[in-house]
Amino acid sequence: MIRAVTLVVLFGCLAGCATPSSLPPPPLGRTVAVLPPNNRTGDPLVVAGTGLIDRYVRHAELLTVADVLLSEARFQLQQKGFDVTNWQTIDGALKGRVPTSPDSAAALATLIGRRELVLYLEIRRWEADAPMHTAFVIVGLSASLVDPSSGRVVWQQERRAAPVATPGEIRVESAYVTAARKVMAETLAPLRPEPLVPSPRTP
Repeated sequence: MIRAVTLVVLFGCLAGCATPSSLPPPPLGRTVAVLPPNNRTGDPLVVAGTGLIDRYVRHAELLTVADVLLSEARFQLQQKGFDVTNWQTIDGALKGRVPTSPDSAAALATLIGRRELVLYLEIRRWEADAPMHTAFVIVGLSASLVDPSSGRVVWQQERRAAPVATPGEIRVESAYVTAARKVMAETLAPLRPEPLVPSPRTP
């Protein structure tokens, strides 16, 4: 009972910290490259489980929240109609390098020869309320679309630290995955690709 009351109070207090919805940006280009998220929390945020590892992109021994955000961002953008640059191409060219700012993302994209818009994600806070029967994860995150040719940030979304509900999750690792999916859907919701231009009909 005490925990339930605490959760209600915490959600009410932190809801005011959530970033209000920004105005939708104008239609963007059709191609986007998603770069590895920059985890600034100091915690590796490991997500365990063979099934999850098979689902997401790196197929490594350890799966992290950054891996899940990367995969979910790619999926969300593809669902919206963007052409998302092949991950193996990006990963091979980066050779383990991770951007640390929008400027760094533009510089890295230029270094590996990318000209399309790049998505830079920054994890600023990621904390579960409990290691078992996790009710919510407090998430602070930013997302930026950067034009490598100019270094200009063409769109940015700041999510100030606020709880993401993870009802029914028993383990914190599963709660992390649920929170990552919800946050990416919420963050990327305003984005739309440039409309396809119909080919001219030949007489």
